[in-house]
Amino acid sequence: MTNAQTPATTYDIIGDVHGHYDKLISLLKKLGYEKQEGVWQKPNHLAVFVGDLIDKGPNAAAVLTTVRSMVDAGSATLVVGNHELNWIHDAADHTGDVMAFLDATERHHSRVQLTEAFKYEPNRLISLFEWLRDQPVYIDEPELRVVHACWDEEAIACLKKTGITCLDHKGLAAYRDTYSDLHLALDRVVAGCAHQFPSSLAHNPGFRSKRFRIQWWPENRAEINPIESDVVPVQIEGPKPDSAPVFFGHYAMVGEPDTLGANVAGVDYSAAYGGKLIAYRHTTGQPLAREHFVT
Repeated sequence: MTNAQTPATTYDIIGDVHGHYDKLISLLKKLGYEKQEGVWQKPNHLAVFVGDLIDKGPNAAAVLTTVRSMVDAGSATLVVGNHELNWIHDAADHTGDVMAFLDATERHHSRVQLTEAFKYEPNRLISLFEWLRDQPVYIDEPELRVVHACWDEEAIACLKKTGITCLDHKGLAAYRDTYSDLHLALDRVVAGCAHQFPSSLAHNPGFRSKRFRIQWWPENRAEINPIESDVVPVQIEGPKPDSAPVFFGHYAMVGEPDTLGANVAGVDYSAAYGGKLIAYRHTTGQPLAREHFVT
């Protein structure tokens, strides 16, 4: 959680970019980052991306290459989102065959732009894909904690117990073990989903659940975009009041950015749907406050 040159004292937590490269560059400039030797950076600052770099927007290729350069240089870190998870699930078995990999990538219509952007150098796209597989599904540090969708203490503990930190071979195998504890934990943390299992099917090995997204944060100070309105309020064991602040994305909120609890803040304010890309500027030890959002 530190910059390659100097320790980070301030963290700029950036919401779901969803391929909106122009919005990303505008926000980085607003935050005071400058491009040096091909990398956006700012002394004593670390950009923290909450996932969903790809899909929906027009230039996911530029977003991916920009964020990777920042992470590799130590000026950024990230967690993967559900859109990265879906891509990895679709294409991970095909990285040894370029054409099969491109076909698997294009299973989601938004990812055609990725194959188009790298049609003359598909191995670069595969390299970005493999790099994404090594990025964490959660960050749990003394200064801050970050997930894409839901900080669920039980789910995080399940992942920690089994050493699942990313979507490498072990992590993806766990996710593909449908309805296992690890699958449910990853689905909760990365996609913000809960599963309801009808009692009449509980002993049927082929059962299916009712899957739905949950509104888990403690205080309802922001509205979810009607486009993403299929969210059910659910009480879970979330972040403790005296713990490090939790930052998340995923939920496409609207209105003026605000904190969602004493130590909880969402940073996805519908950049994918015409809204602004926002960040929260967090200084270690400082209480969360709405004035620290940057748009």
